[in-house]
Amino acid sequence: MMQRPIPRTGESLPVIGLGTWQTFDAGPTAAERAPLRGVLGEFVKLGGSVIDSSPMYGRSETVVGELAAELNLHKKLFLATKVWTSGREEGIRQMEQSLAKLRVSRVDLMQVHNLVDYRTHLATLRRWKEQEKVRYIGVTHYTESAYDDL
Repeated sequence: MMQRPIPRTGESLPVIGLGTWQTFDAGPTAAERAPLRGVLGEFVKLGGSVIDSSPMYGRSETVVGELAAELNLHKKLFLATKVWTSGREEGIRQMEQSLAKLRVSRVDLMQVHNLVDYRTHLATLRRWKEQEKVRYIGVTHYTESAYDDL
């Protein structure tokens, strides 16, 4: 799979990642998760590593974390998730829950989603980066009207 380097570090990542919105919001049964188990295994087998999730995606973080553990894939994945709430303490709580659901002590990329309380969360994320709870930090938005703020 084609890769590109992260500009600041030179770390190479595949140009194609796997989003988890809706598709990985699956129930707890083996039957509900079997197709996703196959998708995740095949994705990594074909050279994929970037998985994008979010606390807003229902059970997606939990499903990714559990399947990655079952398939022993955590070391092969580049996990990205988001914080999307207001307030420092609430943001920390949400991010800690994401780490627990993904079954990691450090996430590769934590993004402030839709610029929600981004000044507060970026300050927290800079501290988390120093503490090695996150490798990379970023911000996201999906509308053109937010480009100036980005």
